[in-house]
Amino acid sequence: MDIGIFGGSFNPIHIGHLIVAEEVFQLRALSKVIFIPTGLSPHKESRDLIGSFHRFQMVKDAISNNEHFEVSDIEIKRSGKSYTIDTIRSFKEIYGKKHNLYLIMGTDMLNEISTWKDISILSETCHFIVVNRFPTSISEDLSESTFSKGELRGIKAFSKEKTTEIERLKVTIPPIGISSTEIRERLRCGRSIRYLVPQCVEDYIKANNLYVKS
Repeated sequence: MDIGIFGGSFNPIHIGHLIVAEEVFQLRALSKVIFIPTGLSPHKESRDLIGSFHRFQMVKDAISNNEHFEVSDIEIKRSGKSYTIDTIRSFKEIYGKKHNLYLIMGTDMLNEISTWKDISILSETCHFIVVNRFPTSISEDLSESTFSKGELRGIKAFSKEKTTEIERLKVTIPPIGISSTEIRERLRCGRSIRYLVPQCVEDYIKANNLYVKS
């Protein structure tokens, strides 16, 4: 099997996340995509992060009608900070060497990927599918005009062969223009989030009084 690993805070999950997962699933002919809500991320502030139980349940509800999507609580159950390399190792133990793991990430993650724990081992253990919403090329001379300094630094963390593979697996989609940050702000201001999240997620947020002013 070719398994997509899609991690994120999903705070909350929204239509953009689902579009990305479906596009990657289809265009890279994956067997399935596993959504992994983060526990305590080493790279993001958790000040605005609601409880993992709620984020897990919202993901579970949002993907319930897609037979190719699954959700895992593997990072939520892990104590302390959760590193991607630990997650990939765990899934390698679960599925074995015969199955391929594809880590789904946005181009923004290239800004920090060189700082990830055991990045060289991670790059050898799984494949990277970079979801690029703009028509740029990873292999195009690795020029400053193509990438920001941070992204360029991230790409240089890989071998030439790995960079070529990332380019081959890259998925380009149109800009979606939806963010969890915007959704949280709308909720705090009492504005509608209809059509930005699945109806079941909106219902869950309202039922549990999430993301409102304290």
